[in-house]
Amino acid sequence: MTCLFNSRTSTPLLPAAVALLAVFALTGCDRDEIKVYRVAKEPPAAAPSPAGLPEGHPEIPRRKPQLSWTLPAGWTEAAAGQMSLATFNIAGQDGQQAQVAVTPLRGLSGKEALIVNMWRKSAGQAELSPEEVTSQLQAVDIGGEVGKMFDVTSATDSAKRPTRIVTAMVHRPDASWFFKLAGDQELVEAQKPAFVTFLKSVKITEAPATETTTTEAPVAAKTSKTQWKTPTDWKSVAPGVMQVAKFTVPEKDSTAAEVTVSIFSTDTGGTLENVTRWRNQIGLPPATESDLPQLVKPLDGKNPDALLVDMTNGNRRVVGAIVTRDGQWFFFKLLGGTAAVAAQQEAFVAFVKSPM
Repeated sequence: MTCLFNSRTSTPLLPAAVALLAVFALTGCDRDEIKVYRVAKEPPAAAPSPAGLPEGHPEIPRRKPQLSWTLPAGWTEAAAGQMSLATFNIAGQDGQQAQVAVTPLRGLSGKEALIVNMWRKSAGQAELSPEEVTSQLQAVDIGGEVGKMFDVTSATDSAKRPTRIVTAMVHRPDASWFFKLAGDQELVEAQKPAFVTFLKSVKITEAPATETTTTEAPVAAKTSKTQWKTPTDWKSVAPGVMQVAKFTVPEKDSTAAEVTVSIFSTDTGGTLENVTRWRNQIGLPPATESDLPQLVKPLDGKNPDALLVDMTNGNRRVVGAIVTRDGQWFFFKLLGGTAAVAAQQEAFVAFVKSPM
């Protein structure tokens, strides 16, 4: 028996983001039966041109994918996230939890080193050389196609349970498809065989040519460097992936810090996801919704949507701000040693509040 679900079309999002879909399990379907979902998304009104096309070139319509799988025992379907087409929850013993997410993105084929190191950095691990990345990748069967798989364990406080992320990816003409198993380390280890079996069951096919989609890989908005009014002792350096600006600040007590700025056309997953990303970067465990009132404070009374986050873990500290301006989300981050961050906090907040 096959269960079919046609999702509603979504509102335009960040070119990187997959539409926010609510995936509901239909009644009358057994746990291990195949479920088929069709991705529906309206083309963004002002999305950037696809990779490889000149700026201003109209997007080439692409057919929406049809995804099917066999659901392993013990997995439950959940509402898809802002960056995923499908999400599954897994509950283990003693409160252990894990989640599987499926996300297709265009423009990432051949960028394994970038992909692996982005995950490692978010987990608080050191980056690897391209050669080291190659040695970390394992071949895996994803719906009859040869994919690649790697895993990362988050650096975390010894009092907390370590988390682990197993990511599988396959590059197809329509997109690069990412399958992520993440959660408590012991549960992820126990579920890895089921995850591999799930990958084998996945089938990705194209829907009729009349239905199209235009999902893009994440692209930060472009901005002119002359717009930034920074303290005189900040030094501008080349921005990293998905950043529009980056600055180093003076060292303090032999500790260093840096300021980064990213701009997107959506909130990239919401306050909780962004706070958790920043926590990962200083080795703290993920936050929960109940943690947010203690972690997030108003930045400026003139802009009630502007938020400030300040978190410390040992000798590492991050001060982050999320500000909406003219329909865009600005993400500011001051990250580094506690002494260097403390010395620059006042200047950082003034920089965030300054007109662009």
